[in-house]
Amino acid sequence: MIGLAEASIRIEAPQREVFDFFPTEQGLRSWMAKEVAVDLRPGGRWRWVHDNDFAVSGTYLEVEPYGRVMFTYGWESGPFADMGSGSTIVEVRFVPTDFGTEVTVTHTGVPEDFLQAHLAGWTYFLGLLAEVALGRDAPTTRLPEPSPHD
Repeated sequence: MIGLAEASIRIEAPQREVFDFFPTEQGLRSWMAKEVAVDLRPGGRWRWVHDNDFAVSGTYLEVEPYGRVMFTYGWESGPFADMGSGSTIVEVRFVPTDFGTEVTVTHTGVPEDFLQAHLAGWTYFLGLLAEVALGRDAPTTRLPEPSPHD
C-alpha cells in the first residue's frame, strides 16, 4: 500500500527568508544534512547525506522561487533503501501569513510501512528549520535511528 505523509509548521519569519534555508546548500546544511548538493532547477539533481550517513537524492520537478519546490525523493542507503532514489514525490509549499510563513511538506508515494517514520522525520526537520529561520542553531540534525516500520 502507498500513502502520503504531510507535515506543517508556522514560522515567525518572512517567506523569502524561510525559503532560502530549503533549496540552498548552505541553508540545508544548517538544519537538514551534513553534506548537500543541489542544482535548483527543473531537471536538476539534489542529494543530502544526513548525520547518520544515510543518503537521499532525487530530481527537482518544479521550482517557484519563495513559493514552492517539488522534487522526486528516495533513499540511497539506510533502513529505507527499498524506497530508492526518485521513487516518491515531495512538494514543499511556503505560504506567507500574518504571522510569517507556513511551510507544508507533502510526501506522496511512500510505502505504508515507512509512512510513520517519514511523517516523524519531516515533522522533526521542520522544527529544526524553524529554529534556524529564527536565528538559532539547530540542536542537532541527527534524527534518532528509525525503524522502517515505525
